[in-house]
Amino acid sequence: MRRSSRIAALFLAAGGLAPAPAKAVEYGLSNYQLGLVLPLAGYTPPPGVYFWDNFYLYQGSGNLYQNTKIKDPSRVTYNFAANIFVFAWFTEATLFGGELGFAYTSAYASETTTAVAPFTDTFGVNRHVTTQQSVDSYTDSEFSAILGWQAGDQHWNLTLSGFVPTGNYDAARIAQTSLNRPALDIKGAYTFLSLQTGLEASAALGVTLNGVNSATNYQSGAELHLEWALAQHLPFGLSVGVGGYFYQQITNDSGAGNQLGSFRGRVAAIGPVITYTLKAGAQQVNFDARWFHEFAAQNRVQGDGIFATLGFPLQSKPSPALASR
Repeated sequence: MRRSSRIAALFLAAGGLAPAPAKAVEYGLSNYQLGLVLPLAGYTPPPGVYFWDNFYLYQGSGNLYQNTKIKDPSRVTYNFAANIFVFAWFTEATLFGGELGFAYTSAYASETTTAVAPFTDTFGVNRHVTTQQSVDSYTDSEFSAILGWQAGDQHWNLTLSGFVPTGNYDAARIAQTSLNRPALDIKGAYTFLSLQTGLEASAALGVTLNGVNSATNYQSGAELHLEWALAQHLPFGLSVGVGGYFYQQITNDSGAGNQLGSFRGRVAAIGPVITYTLKAGAQQVNFDARWFHEFAAQNRVQGDGIFATLGFPLQSKPSPALASR
């Protein structure tokens, strides 16, 4: 999702070994999907109704504490394939001088979790047991309110998002399409987009505040996320650049379901970002492709995420900023 109206988050999760995994935020995954607002994170479209269809692939693995009795690391691998659909409505109403908009996001996802856990048998021999499960289902839902401002080449916005556990969750299963925890996310984003040179610089900074997972009594800590992009927009509708993100859990996990204490997570990523805008008469269609390679992970899986997006207005006014690209 390429601009502020794509406040979409993919509400995917994959569990660890039952009964209750303990690691950086429960399941080591977040309601907020990193990288989805890039590029043009601070840009707010003109009033109208918009639709985006996003195809998302992710594979990541890491050693996470799974067993609630011994602190032995288990190797966990997550595989996500999802179709994320986003509907956004940007009104002509203003609040505090900003344009007011709303967005709804959900997805249908296929998720496979593989966990390899160590154990010692009755003869004192160290062994490993491998468990794999899959699930195909709808995910949790996100509802967002956006306020956007612009002044010449500068664009910025504030977004408040609420995550509602509407996906497929079973605490006894290791594969999920829900985190089963409500959450609020507040984010500020800024984009500089030169109408003269086509140069773009974007950044978005936000915090996710998590509620309790009622099935496991696990309270995940607060999460800080920073996303950025640098791109060059060319006259014939093509844009090429680089983007990335940084994630850091900033408060400890807690709750009765947390048996091992705090495991604050961290991860960073970088990769290419390509967009293409196709115009057919008054209709404008946007194609995006993004690949993020993760590194420097701590208490969290590390892998690669690929996004492919098709977006177009269902009804809107012309966009002077995008028309100039």
